[in-house]
Amino acid sequence: MTLDTAQVLIALAAFFLTFAAAILSGMKWMLDRVERRTERQFAQVDHRFEQVDRHFAQVDHRFEQMDQRFDRIESRMERAETRMDRADARFDERMARIDARERQIDERLLTIDANIVGITANIADIKASIARLEGPRPPLVLPGR
Repeated sequence: MTLDTAQVLIALAAFFLTFAAAILSGMKWMLDRVERRTERQFAQVDHRFEQVDRHFAQVDHRFEQMDQRFDRIESRMERAETRMDRADARFDERMARIDARERQIDERLLTIDANIVGITANIADIKASIARLEGPRPPLVLPGR
C-alpha cells in the first residue's frame, strides 16, 4: 500500500466519519425537537386533563347540590302528605258529624210533619166542634158581620 492509497483511505474514512457525525447530529437535533414538542403537547394534555378534572369536580358538586335539593323536596313532600292525611281524616270526621246531624234533622222534620198532621187533625176536629156549637148557618150570611 502506498502513501497515496493510505491518504485516500484516511480521507475516505474521515469523510464517512464526518458524514456519520452529521447524520447522527441531525438525528439528535430532530429527536430533541420531537421530544420538546412531545413534552409540550403532553404538558398541554396534562393541563386539559386538569381542566377536565376541575369540571368534573364542579359537576360532582352540582350533583351533590341537586341531591340535597331533591332530599329537601322529598322531605317537604312527605310532610305535605302527612298534612294531607291529617286533613283527610279531619274532613272524614266532619263529614260523619254532618251526616249524623242531617239524620237528626231528618228525624226532627219527620216529627214536626207528624205534629203538623196531628195539629191539622185537631184543628179540623175543633172546627167541626165549633160548627156544631154554632148550629146551622143560613146560606147567605157572611161570616164576621
